[in-house]
Amino acid sequence: MRSVIRGFALLLLVLTLGVWFSFGGSMGWTKTSVELKKVDPVTEIEFVEYEDRFVPGIEILALGVSGAVILFALTLIQIPTRTSKS
Repeated sequence: MRSVIRGFALLLLVLTLGVWFSFGGSMGWTKTSVELKKVDPVTEIEFVEYEDRFVPGIEILALGVSGAVILFALTLIQIPTRTSKS
């Protein structure tokens, strides 16, 4: 049973890191839109447009990693077993 829980902890850690890196993880908070600076070709004035894009933040990474650590830590707890007297 411990090896199964440790496997889930490892899977959670790998999936969290994979999702965070693949979506372009940010060291700030999670964003649902990203600002793009553009220049108007006629007036050459710089302006900002927003693109709808999900960028996971540090809290997503922290939750996933802490969940994996908690799962792994649970496997280190020794639960005493009862012995039956015959």
